[in-house]
Amino acid sequence: MSQEKPEIIHEEALPKSSTTDGYVPETAPEYTAEEEAKVIRKLDWNMIPLLFTLYTLSVLDRTNLGNARIAGMEKDIDLNGNRYNWLGTMFYIGYVLFQWIQIGWKAFPPHIWVAFCVFGWGTVSSCQAAAQGWGGLMVCRFLLAFFECGYGPGVPLYLSYFYPREKIAFRTGIFLAGSAAANAYGGALAYGISQAKGAIAPWRILFLVEGLPTVALSAVVFFFVPDGPHNARFLTEREKEIAVDISLRQPGDRTGNKGLQLKQLAGAFLDWRSYLPAFGYFGSTIPFASLPLFAPTIISQMGAFTTIQSNGLTAPPYVLTFICIVGTCYISDKIQIRGPFIAGWALIAAIGYILLATQTSVAARYAGLFLAPLCFVSIALSLSWVANMHATDSKRAGGLTILATIGQMGTFIATNIFPLKDAPYYRVGMWISCGGCLITTICGTAQVLLLMRENRKRDQLYGENRDTIHLEHPTEFGHDAQFRYMI
Repeated sequence: MSQEKPEIIHEEALPKSSTTDGYVPETAPEYTAEEEAKVIRKLDWNMIPLLFTLYTLSVLDRTNLGNARIAGMEKDIDLNGNRYNWLGTMFYIGYVLFQWIQIGWKAFPPHIWVAFCVFGWGTVSSCQAAAQGWGGLMVCRFLLAFFECGYGPGVPLYLSYFYPREKIAFRTGIFLAGSAAANAYGGALAYGISQAKGAIAPWRILFLVEGLPTVALSAVVFFFVPDGPHNARFLTEREKEIAVDISLRQPGDRTGNKGLQLKQLAGAFLDWRSYLPAFGYFGSTIPFASLPLFAPTIISQMGAFTTIQSNGLTAPPYVLTFICIVGTCYISDKIQIRGPFIAGWALIAAIGYILLATQTSVAARYAGLFLAPLCFVSIALSLSWVANMHATDSKRAGGLTILATIGQMGTFIATNIFPLKDAPYYRVGMWISCGGCLITTICGTAQVLLLMRENRKRDQLYGENRDTIHLEHPTEFGHDAQFRYMI
């Protein structure tokens, strides 16, 4: 019996020789489905764990303030009045002001850009251990924001250099699940360090233990983060050609133009579709930014746990969130749907906040803490959705900048909604967080309906060819007649 021939995949592609010469559709490589799967696996195993680890450390360095607070920082640093809230607010002031620097992913070689950001935030985070007063911590939080916002918000854009649009959400989900992982083992780590007795205060040890490994990792980043599929050192020459071809299923400017295309970037700001997801993201960032900072305090004031136990009990809800992020993003890629999941998980998180706002028993409130962080799933898919929503790399960079800039304004609210005077139930903060989740649900639902209508209009104007491979040159503002929106 003759062996069945493997399926041959023919795609219009950008071969290795054309990575600098422009788009050459006549010289597409031929390869089997098995070869494609092997290349995807190599990309996954060589890139995603490192990106995940970096984001985990980023979130850990950002949110360890809450753990440090109940690990003794309040005893050494004067945090009376609203000073603690201002430490959180100062970080997010910087995070919003510096959102534009994420275009560094497009303007500079990624391995240099990421190494710069990682070294910077690891150094600043470690320096927090040496702070002798509130003013020093405020400076550190502002500088921390500068380096961190150059990394996390731009990773979905970076992934679009390698993966087709139907594989973006799962990889972005794994990367962003680092936020849940950081809050899970950050609480467990703080639980252990809080019991340490020594010459250095536990909260200072916490900053050092979570900051110094990041500095060391920046050297690994410089040598192991590839700038694109054409120069990934872990791929053979044949695999590089296949990887470039695979990447073309994520639309982009394949005309041979290099670097940031300013008119395409401006096209994102002129496109109304860039803004509704940003307002939905705004809603999600209220609980996303507030819960990690205040969860240890909220648990400690339930009246049933010590401060050390409260640090440890922040971990289980985030383990559930981690599982939900990865699972949902995997399903989202399989069925090619984003918006309904964003709206649905935000609604479930809103139910969690309703429990926290209305219930007084420890069991019911802790159950609410398992549901409340599920808005993190909406955050992960929102980034993937916007990464799929524009037809070129530069326009995509603009869309992600809009998403992050408008969205992160929610953090100004987030860091001030749980004042100690509202203890132990913090009902005002819980209702505000619930409202943020509902904003995400409404915006997500509206965007789905609008994009479905837009796709129907494009089918009528240009025909029903929805090929996502870039067959034609985009316009100067990044529009393409064949592009269709993922709902």
